[in-house]
Amino acid sequence: MTALDRRTLLASAALVSVAAALPGAAFSATHTQNGADPVTAKPYTTQNSIVMLVDHQTGTIGWVKSIPKETVVTSCRVLAKMAIAYNMPLILTTTVEQQVGLTIEDLQEIAPKAFANRYARGGQLDCWDDERLRDGVAKLGRKKTVMAGLTTDICLYWAATSALKLGYEVLVVADACGTTSTQGDEMTYARLRKAGAEITVVNQITTELANDFSRPEDQKAQKIMGDEIISKL
Repeated sequence: MTALDRRTLLASAALVSVAAALPGAAFSATHTQNGADPVTAKPYTTQNSIVMLVDHQTGTIGWVKSIPKETVVTSCRVLAKMAIAYNMPLILTTTVEQQVGLTIEDLQEIAPKAFANRYARGGQLDCWDDERLRDGVAKLGRKKTVMAGLTTDICLYWAATSALKLGYEVLVVADACGTTSTQGDEMTYARLRKAGAEITVVNQITTELANDFSRPEDQKAQKIMGDEIISKL
């Protein structure tokens, strides 16, 4: 076995176990409150899902105290890179940019097209109040939504609950979210589970979207996780 092979094997093994060590891992759910079982439900795939990042702005990231800001940014980077690598629709939203700032620079750099096409709205707390967003997402024809947002207890909460009411399945990526307190996260996730959303972390959904690292196609996900997560441990 070459040194490169050994490093690849070690990285693969680390990816299997690292999710439990990440901040936010405790928020991962095995069942939603309404009884849905994600183990037996139809999985999220790169062909049936969209990635929706709600209001990750230069101002909102500064309000995050419940988990490290660096964790939120890294998780957003992984989600954006996955969307681009696998040609998944990537939706970015912002609110009152003149006060809260633009989308964080990491997402601008990774996903310039999505940033240029972002859904920038006024003071509505619920991004789905933007008719352009409702129509644009509906035209994609995909019902599974991988979602994260800032802050957890405001714009993410309203985005997730409205998506559920509109008939979308919602998987909230907790380590790409955050708010001013851990209590804010915990109470919001409890309500979202009760509403029918699932809560997970970025490693789990990445390895659901790309589930076989022996396949060249899925090795793109392995590289993203290696570059963004494993290399920083």
